[in-house]
Amino acid sequence: MLNNISNREMDRRLILKGAAAGGLGIAGATMLAGCAPGDAASAGPVAFGARTVDENPTKQLQALVAAYTAKTGNEVTYNATESNAFQNNLSQYLQGTPDDCFQWMAGFRMQFFAAQGLLVDVSDVWSEIGSQYNESYKIASTGLDGKQYFVPQSWYPWGLHFRKSMMAEVGLNPDDIYNWDDFMGALEELKAKGLIGFIGVDKGGWEAMGTFDILNARINGYQFHVDLLAGREKWTDDRVKEVFRHWEMLLPYMNTNVLDLEWDGGRDMLLARQGGFFMMGSWFGADFKSVSDADYEDLWVIPFPEINPDHARDTIDAPIDGFCVAANGANNAGGKDLIKFAGDMEGVQAMLDTGVPMTSANNGQDTSTYDAFQTQQLAVMNEAKYITQFLDRDTRPDFAGPVVGPALQGWFKDPSSTNAMLESLQSQWDALPPLA
Repeated sequence: MLNNISNREMDRRLILKGAAAGGLGIAGATMLAGCAPGDAASAGPVAFGARTVDENPTKQLQALVAAYTAKTGNEVTYNATESNAFQNNLSQYLQGTPDDCFQWMAGFRMQFFAAQGLLVDVSDVWSEIGSQYNESYKIASTGLDGKQYFVPQSWYPWGLHFRKSMMAEVGLNPDDIYNWDDFMGALEELKAKGLIGFIGVDKGGWEAMGTFDILNARINGYQFHVDLLAGREKWTDDRVKEVFRHWEMLLPYMNTNVLDLEWDGGRDMLLARQGGFFMMGSWFGADFKSVSDADYEDLWVIPFPEINPDHARDTIDAPIDGFCVAANGANNAGGKDLIKFAGDMEGVQAMLDTGVPMTSANNGQDTSTYDAFQTQQLAVMNEAKYITQFLDRDTRPDFAGPVVGPALQGWFKDPSSTNAMLESLQSQWDALPPLA
């Protein structure tokens, strides 16, 4: 079963071709309903860009598109691209011939491209569906000019994931893990049982950023973390060196092939009971459910432990995913119409009806209908006072992917290189051109 999952994942992997020339979408499918057009028929044909080729989110998005077409009669071309390829080529995509609307991220990642005039102002969409969202989601959807450029779809927390039955078998109760000493003791017990305590993955160049985020927030606090990512603090600061000193303490409890595994390799290790704790976003819960209900019910998540009592466990990465409209798309009005439907509870319900678990940003999703794992995600979120998006969403995209990603990969190869790596990070930040 586990091998079959991995093979299917690999079979769905696609190679990006012609991003700037033809738009990022490379797996195209056109959907057209046989029913009469609805009120939005004037929006015309729409091209939608999905930044995933994975099975479960694809089910949700294709259900969304099908529901939109059934309601409006508007033809939608669905273009799917592997996530890393999409993110790494978005600038070329948006400056070329992009889809009309596409999946993207809230926060700085959205603001960066909005400031360059590459996204369409969707404030009028918010005037129609904004009452379905908490104010915090509107803030996360707002550009530096005070206008909205994003419609939220879902959120998920980053935390320590584990299998409840596995922890019970080794005599551990993760609910007793509150601080760093507790965590190190648990890792030592897992190691004594011949198990990998802390699953590490970073082949994609972004996965380890979540561990950096949480270590920095736990040690140095939310404000220092966001200031560092905004360039108001220095990467050469001794406080950042302390982050890597703690990270180095985790290495003896990690698998040695960190750079050979993408995020789903860590998921498969957890499924196969080959590792204890997996620091990742909770989106992969649906993959456990695809294997069996028993596997899904066995999955749990807790906050990363306290390190500095001054900051306790007050910060969490909880990225918001959603939709934007590309300014250079052929049909701005159609793109806005589709993401308005996606943000309305009718579109949200189409995704929920697939049975793939989703924690929607829309207030219309009744949290009383959450299953146990979703309820626990909400509890992990509610413990935090401060919410960050993620390193590659909270800092400049021309710094996160091209600079920080390779730097962390290099550190895994040589953990003694901390000082040189941080000096390089700072010098490359200093050399970045001013933002538009």
